[in-house]
Parts: sequence; C-alpha cells; structure tokens
Amino acid sequence: MLLRTEGKGHINYEEDWPLHYYEIKDIDEREKILRKIISDTQDSSEISAQNKRRLEILLKRYPEKTFMGIRKDNFIAAWMNMLITGRLGINFINKDRVKKEVTGYLKDLCILDFSQDDILISEWEDFARLWIRSCVEDKTYDSTIFGLIKLTDKNLALKIAGDILDISFFIPLKFGYQEDCKAFREVLKKTYISMIDNGEKYWNEMES
Repeated sequence: MLLRTEGKGHINYEEDWPLHYYEIKDIDEREKILRKIISDTQDSSEISAQNKRRLEILLKRYPEKTFMGIRKDNFIAAWMNMLITGRLGINFINKDRVKKEVTGYLKDLCILDFSQDDILISEWEDFARLWIRSCVEDKTYDSTIFGLIKLTDKNLALKIAGDILDISFFIPLKFGYQEDCKAFREVLKKTYISMIDNGEKYWNEMES
C-alpha cells in the first residue's frame, strides 16, 4: 500500500478548536461550524481574527455558488487547469496568453496577490493531503494505456512527485514565478513525504 495509514476515532469537531477543523469533510458543515464559532467569539482577540481569516480562505477556496449542489474546489480546479495549460508548447504567439492563464491559476491557489500566514499554510496542507490521496485512489491516475495497466507503487509515487514539481516549480519558472511558489512547494513536499511510503527517497529521485 502506497499511503501510510492513519488511525481515526470519534471526533467532536468543536473540541480543542481548530484541531479537527479539516476533518469536517462536508464544506457546508465546515462553514456552518466556523461561522457559529465566530459568532460565539465576537471580540477583538487574536483567536477571533484567526477564525475570520479561516472563513476568508474557505470562501476563496470554496465559493458559495454551487454547481449541481456541489461547491467547487478552486484549488483543485486551478491545479488541474495549470497542469494542462502549463504543459502546452510555449512560443512567441501564445506566451502572453499562457502567462495570463497561469497567473490566474496561481491567484486561485492563493499564491499570488494573497498574504501568506500559518492559516493559509494549513489550507495548502489540507489541499495537498486531498490531492495526493485522490491520486493514489483514482484508478485512471494510477494506471497507463487507458487504464489497462496499473502503475507500480514506485512509479505512481514518482508520477505524483513529478506533477507537484511541475505545478510548484517548472511551470512557474517559465514565467518567473518560481520564488513566489517556494512556500507552496515546501508544503507539498512536506505533505508528500509524510503521506507516501519511501516518500523522501522518491522525492529526491525526482528532484535530482
């Protein structure tokens, strides 16, 4: 099994807040609980400010507008679109258009034009966990030749690391954004190594 296992038990989400914040998988419920806690602590304390910041980031990642009753994850959408756009051949004809699109995706990921703090770092960590887990569990991602041949654990791990490096370094590098993505890249790297068996070995292999 590629992913490292995690133990789980009964959770009171509001207890020891915000320890279990990202364990609230239903985003509507997450927002509801967060708004309740904000309402219950209406003061000028640092804790109140942190919860308001969480709400700001939640709404940036998951806009209130829904499609088919499901809230869009802007981080996932930006990631997938950037993989597609960033891997296109770039020439003098399309360079400005591609740069504009990549810039927009980096803004959607809260990398550009958005202040960085520990709460944003936590949001990136949650996204990284979600994306890595979905890659491991997705039958189309972990296979080749139209899903006919399943990748080995090592090849799957290397593929995930390769995508991370493309999004957080190689594609931004084409437009001078590699330093802007440094903190995001470190979060992805740390999460990858913590979740994937032999993750540090595979990461170093792809990075070298």
